[in-house]
Amino acid sequence: MRIHHLNCGTINVPGGVSLIGTGGLLRRATGVTHCILVESGDGLLLVDTGIGTRDCLSPTIFMRWMLAIGGSPRDVHETAIEQVKRLGYEPRDVHHITLTHFHFDHAGGLPDFPHAKVHIYNKEYEALTQPEDMYERYPYRSEHWAHNPRWVIHESVGDQWFGFDCTPLVDLGSIAFLFVPLPGHTRGNCAVALRSQDGWLLHCGDTYTFHGEVDPVSPRLPPYSRSLRHLVNLNKAFRRIGDHSSRLRALIVEHGDEVELTCSHDPREFEKFFEPT
Repeated sequence: MRIHHLNCGTINVPGGVSLIGTGGLLRRATGVTHCILVESGDGLLLVDTGIGTRDCLSPTIFMRWMLAIGGSPRDVHETAIEQVKRLGYEPRDVHHITLTHFHFDHAGGLPDFPHAKVHIYNKEYEALTQPEDMYERYPYRSEHWAHNPRWVIHESVGDQWFGFDCTPLVDLGSIAFLFVPLPGHTRGNCAVALRSQDGWLLHCGDTYTFHGEVDPVSPRLPPYSRSLRHLVNLNKAFRRIGDHSSRLRALIVEHGDEVELTCSHDPREFEKFFEPT
């Protein structure tokens, strides 16, 4: 079994220093879109998809605007499908996709894998199909599910994972996964927990965006966060993102020998795992 860590969308965000800690007050923050590709007993499993081919080559007006704001180079070579092929796999080898949430920078590559099963937490699926406000209506782009994905909806029914509510474990042989609901960034925002023979890897998506937030020894927010973060994130739900940080720090303290954490956009978190090929 092999685990590949992929950057499926470089970002250069104005004011992003208050989110991911890179850059400066007047310099854009450079970050990544961290996706994970895993060999399983049932094909490949992809955790988040990053920016897709269409978004790079022929984006809609809205996507062109949003990607420009985020400073995306719209580099098709960074798409998950191109990286899958460079690693020697075929796109059809991706049998399973799990989504931390459905924002366009995490789900934009779905149309590149139309045959994959798309695993999603039920609360996020509800936000996608029954949006309640502009923060659910606009970041979820219909072109990313127009191919009618093979949805697999997961619900929390009382299971526990290291003290967190979770969905039932899905065993794919050499790898298994479950969703850990951490609402706030979106209605159904989740972390995806991957179990291998080496232990657990928890991909937290955008639950936190800066490594210092989950540092158990010296927890801290990124620079200028108190003055800039509310300008970068207009979504009020996102402002509650720190609510989970203390629990994640406790998880590291109590189970750091069994669980590793990562997130989507902090390049330092990505570099912990990335191995150039």
